[in-house]
Formats: sequence, C-alpha cells, structure tokens
Amino acid sequence: MVRFLYLTGDFAAPAEVIEQLPPDIETNDAHYVDAAGDLLPHTALFAPLIDARSGRPPAARIVDTDGQPVDAVTAAAALVDQQVLSRELERIHSLLCAPCACTLCCVGPDEAMHQAYFEIPLAGGEADRFVVERIDTQASRTHRADDEAPLLVDGRPFYERQAPVLVRWQQGWSLILPRASRCPNLAADGRCRIYPDRPEVCRRPQIFPYVLEPFADEAGPGWRLRRSLLAVLDCPYVRLLQDEIATFAAASELDLVFRHNKA
Repeated sequence: MVRFLYLTGDFAAPAEVIEQLPPDIETNDAHYVDAAGDLLPHTALFAPLIDARSGRPPAARIVDTDGQPVDAVTAAAALVDQQVLSRELERIHSLLCAPCACTLCCVGPDEAMHQAYFEIPLAGGEADRFVVERIDTQASRTHRADDEAPLLVDGRPFYERQAPVLVRWQQGWSLILPRASRCPNLAADGRCRIYPDRPEVCRRPQIFPYVLEPFADEAGPGWRLRRSLLAVLDCPYVRLLQDEIATFAAASELDLVFRHNKA
C-alpha cells in the first residue's frame, strides 16, 4: 500500500505516506490497529523506492528466475520487502527463541535424524566469526551444499567429519554442523558467545524471507527474485504456528514453503 501510494501519488517521501495512513486497516489476510506505528521504524528501509521514482538505477543487480534483469520499480519493491521482512522476523525471533535458551538451530543432527549435517548459511564477512577449519576450493565454489552429488574432500563427502567446518559454496560461505557436533560459539550453558554479533540467519525463528536470494555468476554477485517464505518444521515454534505463518506469507504476498532441515 505504501509503495503504491508513494509511487503514484504526490508525496515527498514514503514517511509522508506512512504518517497519513488511517489508524485501522483491514485486508483479506490481516488487521492492523496501528499501521503507521508499525511502519515508521522501518522508514529508512524504503530508500530504494525514492531511487526508483527519481529514475536512479537499483543499488543491486536483481534478476528474475530466468536470469533477466527486472525493471527498476520491481527491484526497488523487492529490496524494500526483503529488508522489512528480515527486520520483522528478527523481532519475532527475540520474542520467541532467545528467552527459551533453545539450541536446536545450534547443533548438528542427532543419531535419530536421517540428515547427515545441518547447514548455517552466512552473509558477507560472517565466516570470520567462526574459528574452525575452512574449505575453499575451485570444486567447492561450483557446488551447493544440497547438490545430489556431494562435494568430496579427500575422497569423502564434505559432511563426513566430527567437527564443524566452514565451506565456501557457489552462493557463499556456510557453517556445516555434522552429526552430534555443536556450533563453536555455543557455550556449555546453551548461550551464544557472540549473541550481539551473531549471523543474520541466527536472528530468525527458522522462518526465512526469500523475496530475494543471493547468487553469483561470471558478472559478479546479484540477487534473484524469488518471493517466497521458507519455514523450517524442525523448529517447535514453526510447527505450533503454521496457520499464523501461512497468514503472514499471504499478507506479504509470498509463496510459502514448509520443509524439514534436520528431522
């Protein structure tokens, strides 16, 4: 709504649109009792819309699923949606996960699970927060962690090891937690040693917005338009709140994908 009104109306900035929203807004999927109050903390994240209306190119390279560049308005809208949803899900995480000292996302699969490892995807620079062995080879950079034919290291699948390892994949770094292993930053009491600086993926309650998915090719890094929401059913909150997550996805106009990661 804010995006449409700003791009088509006579408003100086997105914040002006937000400030003039009615106090009570109801849609097919949600009821907002203070829409302006909910959105004002995110005002700075609407900057890509200003660029698009001003005719400036997107700040990032964004392509569709066929690898073709998207138009400036589509790119701006996707950048805004990705950032706003990421921030909202971090807030949800702080309300649900942190107070419970849950470590489910911080350990590798146990013997009862069919998965051989747990992957923690990392954003730029986050790999430096983990002091573990690194695998960064020409072979690893052409693989994805979930490729049917796994990356081989010394003749064995990359996950056949006892200790966590960092791997540089086609799409970037991941921390791999093999069976019965623990994140190196997980303390004995179940607390995170780097909680204020934990990776972005650790700030989500196993609900991940993939409005945009990072990728890299011969032209350099970029983002692929996906418009999906991934919810991992290993998380007890995801299993408990499946209906609410479906409503959240519908309100955000995202395709919802439920899947297991370790179980």
